[in-house]
Amino acid sequence: LDHGRYEIIRDAAHLKRWIDAIYATGIVATDTETTGLDNQTADLVGISFSTAPGNGAYLPLGHTTGAGDLLGGGRAEGQMDQEEALTMLRPVFADRSILKLFHNVKYDLGLLARYEVEVRSFDDNLLMSYALDGPQFNTMGELSSHWLGHTGISIKELLGTGKTQKTFAQVPIADAARYAAEDADLTFRLWKVLKPRLVAENMTTLYETIERPL
Repeated sequence: LDHGRYEIIRDAAHLKRWIDAIYATGIVATDTETTGLDNQTADLVGISFSTAPGNGAYLPLGHTTGAGDLLGGGRAEGQMDQEEALTMLRPVFADRSILKLFHNVKYDLGLLARYEVEVRSFDDNLLMSYALDGPQFNTMGELSSHWLGHTGISIKELLGTGKTQKTFAQVPIADAARYAAEDADLTFRLWKVLKPRLVAENMTTLYETIERPL
């Protein structure tokens, strides 16, 4: 993957270019980056997007500086105001004519709802994989490794482990962008592998009438 092609969205004009591209294609792979695994308590740190295999962008919203000191540091520079960005994005996520591609959408739905972002019209690679192959592949890394021959950047590489473990908010924006934009890119690539199989293997009904609505 060419991480050099990934972009960091730092202002409204840049975000608008991505929103225009999303409307032009009618499809976007997207992923939220947060401070924790519980979508009812975690804070939104950023959102990534991909409109085609090979491209990707990261919108940082909640990164902080001075991770190690007791004062906790402040807000990292080069980020849009969160509410301004979400105001621009709410119509995109709510638009039924734009298909949003996720991995484990249940997490993102719960998190985004807390920020008054409603998501309509989506596919979930994790659910598609489950309908097709059962619980064989669960993580994004497992799916990507199997279908794309690429595991992607490990979250442990960014956060560390044990006592020195950081939250995503403390990850430098440039590093976070490579990870998050790659996530969106891989999500798009995986969707292109999994979605056609639903029809070919007669699993569309199971997925669309049972798994996804649940």
